[in-house]
Amino acid sequence: MPDEPATGSTIRRGEARERILQAAASVIAHRGVRQMRIEDVARAAGISNGLLYYHFGDRSGLVRAALEHANAQAPSTLDSVVGDGTDGVRSRLVAALLAELDEAPQVRNNSVVWNEVSASAIFDPALREALGRVTDDWNAKVVRAVEAAVADGSARAPGGAADAAEYLTTMIEGLSLRWLAGTMTLDRAREHLRAAVEHVLPGTAE
Repeated sequence: MPDEPATGSTIRRGEARERILQAAASVIAHRGVRQMRIEDVARAAGISNGLLYYHFGDRSGLVRAALEHANAQAPSTLDSVVGDGTDGVRSRLVAALLAELDEAPQVRNNSVVWNEVSASAIFDPALREALGRVTDDWNAKVVRAVEAAVADGSARAPGGAADAAEYLTTMIEGLSLRWLAGTMTLDRAREHLRAAVEHVLPGTAE
């Protein structure tokens, strides 16, 4: 790896990466992956082009990192879903899944990143590999939450935890695309997601 370039002010490595990734998500959300330029991301992050290349190597590396960052920030992948709480895991999981469909800028930007990379991956094998990896990671974390909900007695998964998780993450992808494209309202998308949860992860009878 090349030496880290000097900048006008000292920026810690982790802080610089986070700023760049947030800037990349914002640029992608406004222009799309194909129109994203390194110069625009560096300007939005307030850093030099050299510092961006130092952290991510090239444009393709930045796009893959932006996808991984979007996945890491997804509400339904957070460990708090299965952490200690006064209510059952199911209610926390439902809230986390619904939080994937939200107008909050960071959530919306990350949804756009995911959908943009998914579309680009059709034609780009390198992106396809990265997308497959983060999709598997997302599914695995939702599987863990479903299993925890079943274990604490707050939910049932008649078709199994793996199928329930895959069904729900697939629903979120499709619903977010329609919402972002303006062919479905956010309220309607969330209504469909609630129905999907009731279908594959019903609550237990009192």
